[in-house]
Amino acid sequence: MLSEAKKKSQKSDLKYETSTKLPTLKTIKTKWDLGRYYYKNDKDPQIEKDIKATETALNSFAKKYRGGAWLKNSTSVVKAVKEFLSLDSLPGDRPLYYFSYRRELDASDVVAERLLNKFSDRLTKAGNEVLFFPLQLAKLPKALQKELLTIDATAPFRFFLKDVFEDAKYQLSEPEEKILSLKALTSRGLWVSGTEKILNKKTIEWKGKPMPIHGALMQFEQLGAKERHQMWGKVKTVLESIGEVAENELVALALDKKTNDELRGYQKPYSGTTRSYDSTDRTLETLVPVITGRGYELSRRFFAIKKKALGRELTYIDRNESVGSEPKIPFETAVAICRDTFYDFNPEYGKFFDEMLAGGNIDVWSKEGKGGGAFCSSGVDRPTMVFLNHNDSLESLRTLAHEMGHAIHSLRSKSQPTWYQDYSTLTAETASTFFESLAIERLLEQSSSREQVAILSGMIGDRIGTMIMCIARFQFELEMHETIRREGGMTWQEMSAALARHFAAYTGPAVKTSDEHGLIVLSKPHYRMNFYQYSYSFGEIGSSIMRARCKEDVEYREKVDHFLSQGGSGSVEDIFKSVGIDMSKASTFNQGLDLLEADIARFEKLVAKKD
Repeated sequence: MLSEAKKKSQKSDLKYETSTKLPTLKTIKTKWDLGRYYYKNDKDPQIEKDIKATETALNSFAKKYRGGAWLKNSTSVVKAVKEFLSLDSLPGDRPLYYFSYRRELDASDVVAERLLNKFSDRLTKAGNEVLFFPLQLAKLPKALQKELLTIDATAPFRFFLKDVFEDAKYQLSEPEEKILSLKALTSRGLWVSGTEKILNKKTIEWKGKPMPIHGALMQFEQLGAKERHQMWGKVKTVLESIGEVAENELVALALDKKTNDELRGYQKPYSGTTRSYDSTDRTLETLVPVITGRGYELSRRFFAIKKKALGRELTYIDRNESVGSEPKIPFETAVAICRDTFYDFNPEYGKFFDEMLAGGNIDVWSKEGKGGGAFCSSGVDRPTMVFLNHNDSLESLRTLAHEMGHAIHSLRSKSQPTWYQDYSTLTAETASTFFESLAIERLLEQSSSREQVAILSGMIGDRIGTMIMCIARFQFELEMHETIRREGGMTWQEMSAALARHFAAYTGPAVKTSDEHGLIVLSKPHYRMNFYQYSYSFGEIGSSIMRARCKEDVEYREKVDHFLSQGGSGSVEDIFKSVGIDMSKASTFNQGLDLLEADIARFEKLVAKKD
């Protein structure tokens, strides 16, 4: 068992020396430079010009093709599809990015919120003018569809065509599709943003000063045990105060999804998600039992080891407590570790990171009114932007590397034509977790045995959080949707208790879980994203296998770059097969668990040496 002195040791700044020769880095900008990439302010005349140009182009396309003459043969279809795909480059989404970014930075930015709603409505109506095109394309005669999927002229967009043809069974009439599109803001978007706006303005009092609630949510688990529980008590009070608002939001979202699924003919609550991810229900249904079986067993084993090493009872909010003292990692050090990692793996990735740092593409620090969590945002012909709430911790290092993994994926996907530059969430979370773990493993190489205990504790805990916990969250989300569909609603207290029950299933008896630990459902945006969370587990397994292969053969890095460069040019399963991984098989998911089990065994041995 670790001594009390070691358990109470204070964090110290990490000393890290880069092992790759790095170019001189320009001055880091820690705030987004939206004026550089988008507009000077909300009165910039270019905003209206971009909206108007988009409306004009969409109306012109609709006028040209609505008559249906283009449907007569493969030659005319190919010409029309090429022109339709060129619409991806229109500038209409620039104002939407701009005002959504402003809203993320400041929940009190009323101007940004109003203009975002206003322009979203205009662009939705403009987009509805061309809604007829994919609907008509999807209903082409089967013989013509077959021809289009085989002729050379469609090679550049064959997967797009295949996707459209397969969508036909879930499509409604054009008027019905327009109704669903127009109601999305009021039946979903405003519910989500309303809860976010309320929460983003909340603070707790900590050591005599106000702390943004999202800063507290990011930080409380990293404090010492006494302060951790004190801060959680304050966070819990805030979450409970928005309980009824969040309850109504979540129930409304679930019922709205139920309506949409019934209209489209989706048989299961998650079927629309797997379809939108260019994957299948079968792949998801193969993954889940592997994780809830062997995956849960490995997770419980890890938490039992951790409890023994720490020598005390653990509650759910203690589950990420480090065995040993995690080092403090200032932002500058986190940057150095990531630069070292990226330049070593592929110099182009490192150069891109430097450009992001110096270009005002990364917003680093938490502040009152700023949204919580972290994300990477990109689009066709749009700059890549990373959003952080950094707090000089090991977790924040992981987050920086994770979001830059998304950014690198976006960079490489821009080698695709515009219609394939977007990519599945499943491949996205593979890229992010790949670089996240690569950076931590880089850190481990320079660590002493004592430091490795703490870093491995955090790394394995994070992988369990990604690979295992996210399936527990998926299981809860499925229960929530099924309950609301069956009974018509669910109270926020019932939601919290149900989520806590699923948390207990993966942590096991070593971790004491109570109903209050599920309150995170009220604030975490992931529960508003319709089964998004399984993508983390899927991606972590895929990236773990990729990292293992890179260790065995340095030339496999070229296949990783190939993977990152595919964008959305094929199904998820096919993109993985192109780098030699079959993500449709239970045996593949078990390979990912084999690697996790090896890390747990390594951790157990290091902990035993400390006893």
